[in-house]
Amino acid sequence: MFCRVGAKELSLLAPQLAQAGVRLIGIGLEELGVEEFIEGKFFDGELYIDTDKKNYKALNFKNLGVLAMIPALVAKVARDTVRKAKQMGISGDMKGDKMQTGGLLVVSPKGEKVLYEFKQENPADHAENAAILKALGLEAEETAVGGAEKDTVNVTDLECEEVCAMPAKK
Repeated sequence: MFCRVGAKELSLLAPQLAQAGVRLIGIGLEELGVEEFIEGKFFDGELYIDTDKKNYKALNFKNLGVLAMIPALVAKVARDTVRKAKQMGISGDMKGDKMQTGGLLVVSPKGEKVLYEFKQENPADHAENAAILKALGLEAEETAVGGAEKDTVNVTDLECEEVCAMPAKK
């Protein structure tokens, strides 16, 4: 669910990025769920799969342990994202590698310089669209960003089962 919300919000920038000649590329870490992700139209960019996690390792994205995952799932950012997912009609499952964190890079046209880097500390963390646009020297367009600028979510009636579920043992 967290990845889907982040991808959907990032995709709000796709028209503006395309107009500016910026490619939106997503890198997933496994094939499990990719078809459903594409069918659900969660991401409006190019999608690649990094099954051996070479990119994740090269970028030093960390893998959370079970003890780190428990507080991450009950953190405010996770509760806020669950609320946002409900409002957006986005569901998810706990299949696949849920311990791998990710992030976002904005690189210069030839890839020689990183303009912006965001690394998740919590699986529900995502780069702010405004920060991405700023790194690219673009201004936020009300129509392109839509509700993404309104990241504050009032979390008052979430039930623990929605964010506290432990991953199934293998």
